Amino acid sequence: MKVCIIGGLQRRENEYLSALKQIGCKAKVFNELNNSFETSVKCTNCVVFLTKLASHNMINKAKNICRKHNIPFVCTDKTSPDSVSCILKEVLDCKGDCGGCLFHADAKKVN
Repeated sequence: MKVCIIGGLQRRENEYLSALKQIGCKAKVFNELNNSFETSVKCTNCVVFLTKLASHNMINKAKNICRKHNIPFVCTDKTSPDSVSCILKEVLDCKGDCGGCLFHADAKKVN
């Protein structure tokens, strides 16, 4: 599964990547907008927003891309690599057939 993480601390980028690699995910971390942002978000299976550590502009752009291309996204205020890994385990376990599932709706807010 390909995942984009929007936000996070630049010094923890390698920790995010290794935590997600352990659960079988390829990840790309964006701490700021760059030229490959839109292309990378379009090519992912899921986007995780670390809301405490991301700019409004970056989150809004990514949300619009996700909605346009029907990519599920998850918003969380937890920023540790283990927390992000746990959230993605839930996404991986989601089969998409549960009535109250928010992963396939607009967004899921995880506290």
